[in-house]
Amino acid sequence: PRWSAGRMVERFERGFAEWLGRAHAVAVPSGTVGTALALRALGIGAGAEIIASTYGWHQVAQAVPLVGARVAFSDINYWSGCLDPVRAAARVTPATRALMAGNVNGHPAPWDALRTLAGDKGLALIEDATESIGSRYRGRPVGSFGIVSVFDFSQPSALCCGEGGMLVTDDAALASELRTLRARSLSDRPSVSVGSRVSR
Repeated sequence: PRWSAGRMVERFERGFAEWLGRAHAVAVPSGTVGTALALRALGIGAGAEIIASTYGWHQVAQAVPLVGARVAFSDINYWSGCLDPVRAAARVTPATRALMAGNVNGHPAPWDALRTLAGDKGLALIEDATESIGSRYRGRPVGSFGIVSVFDFSQPSALCCGEGGMLVTDDAALASELRTLRARSLSDRPSVSVGSRVSR
């Protein structure tokens, strides 16, 4: 029997991707685990540096050391609470591999500027859309801006399913790798102690 997947999960994945206008959705145990899987799928690990906001769910940044990388915190825009692209640009070093930006308290991040920064510096852009599910930026829903976007469904998320999360992307190869890594992580779960469980 399939205890953690199956037709209902697959239906949820398809519906969630369609709602956001993304090509693929991959259900995961939590936003933290999903973020760690996204970093691994992007080839980000030991020695890498990830720029993340100083303001937001600490569990997002918590995913970075799970893959052996290091967080470089950058400051926010005072009015939106979201990662400031100008300040983030000043934090980029040769070790930087990705930007992790979130949509905070219903406020979409400045995605045009963040996407330009990521493109100019050759960085992966990871979007945490949990806090602003349903919000829109210039006509597009949050969750449609990162190469991979992360949602968490545990308390006190806007869409609460008790636990769980979702990764969305338009990259078919990345989605395939995420599913492979998810299967491996789920098969490893019995060896993880209850006290070490990771959630958002």
